[in-house]
Amino acid sequence: MMRMNKTDTASGICADIKTVCKKFGNRNAGSEGERQAAEYFAAELASCADEVKIEEFKVNPAAYVGWIPVSVTAVMLGYVAYFFSSMVALLLFIAATLPFIFEYLLGRRALDALYKEKSSQNVTAVKRCAGEARRRLYFVANIDAPFENSLKYRLGGVAFICVLVLDIVAIMYFAAISVARWVFVGGIGAAIATGPMLYAGIAGCAFLIPLFMSYFFTNRKVVIDGANSSLTGCFVALNALCAIEHVTFENTEVGVLITGSGAVGLRGAKAWCEAHADDVDKQNTVFICLNTLRELGSLNVNSSEAGFTVKNDKDAMKLALDAAAKLGLKCSNRAIPFEATDSAALSENGFKSASIIAVNRHLPDYCNTRYDSYDNLSAECIGECFELALEIIRAFADGDGAIEAEKPEEEEPIQETEQE
Repeated sequence: MMRMNKTDTASGICADIKTVCKKFGNRNAGSEGERQAAEYFAAELASCADEVKIEEFKVNPAAYVGWIPVSVTAVMLGYVAYFFSSMVALLLFIAATLPFIFEYLLGRRALDALYKEKSSQNVTAVKRCAGEARRRLYFVANIDAPFENSLKYRLGGVAFICVLVLDIVAIMYFAAISVARWVFVGGIGAAIATGPMLYAGIAGCAFLIPLFMSYFFTNRKVVIDGANSSLTGCFVALNALCAIEHVTFENTEVGVLITGSGAVGLRGAKAWCEAHADDVDKQNTVFICLNTLRELGSLNVNSSEAGFTVKNDKDAMKLALDAAAKLGLKCSNRAIPFEATDSAALSENGFKSASIIAVNRHLPDYCNTRYDSYDNLSAECIGECFELALEIIRAFADGDGAIEAEKPEEEEPIQETEQE
């Protein structure tokens, strides 16, 4: 198998990431910058793949977090209602929770119709095999960048997680005391709160501060570069395919899937699954998702994602973990509690998928903030992950005959002679 120097490759990837960030500007879901970046990757992949196609799909990007102010307001109103009617309060708390569960945590499209529709793109590139295709391997990464998480930017990762946890605890607490008051008062709980129930409600004031802070979850005036999340994955996938440009396996196809709108509920991966549910051999096709390759010491193959609701494929995880072990890379295998990669959408739809990330679980300052820029990359981590991608290809195609074509010789420049 043709191999490229990982140090030189990493240096080139860092330069290419800077080019994409500066040339195409904001790449938020459904934007012109995202479309131009997709076309750029399609052109780059065409140099080493046998087939490249761009597929458009419709997306409502604002639906992913656009519900937050409405939900926070519903919780605030529910808190006030608690002192007068526990039933009304409980209904408001439930209404506030549903968008968080379905739109944010599970990535469903429950509220999409309420928001403006835009167009996004998926790019699929495939390097064909010499004979019958018996197995397929795809590397996956999303191309779009999100609006800045202003709470994360202002408070830092640990404090942001604390606010998020306190918001969840607040709703659970308010719902619990509403039920308790309903039982205590009887009927629909429509009476002024007194005694212990009054004190329990007053104690809930402590949660109003983190709830109010959630109004400022997203800064829609700032779209981050997304240099680490997830251009690192896009370029590692691209360069891995280019590294085997002159290698043709007998029965193994290798491809790259660059998805759009991944930062708004994995919409691109979901659209790809819907479009290709019937034309992909799910038993013999494996997807390895690459997302945020920044901290080599935190290299991880995600066992489950999206709030532990989606488990990734064991065989796909083993493929990645064994490849890392062979290269001597320390790689964990654990769940990520709140976030999700494209692997969650693929696994949920019955595809064999796993995801590789290299980011601290405490969410360092660059995660979803303006610090995720092209001057804040780790060439070492990118280089090792590039090597890891190549080792995954080698292991996946192990035993499959490979034909290595001769590289085309570079033409010597014609020397011009001076005319008298």
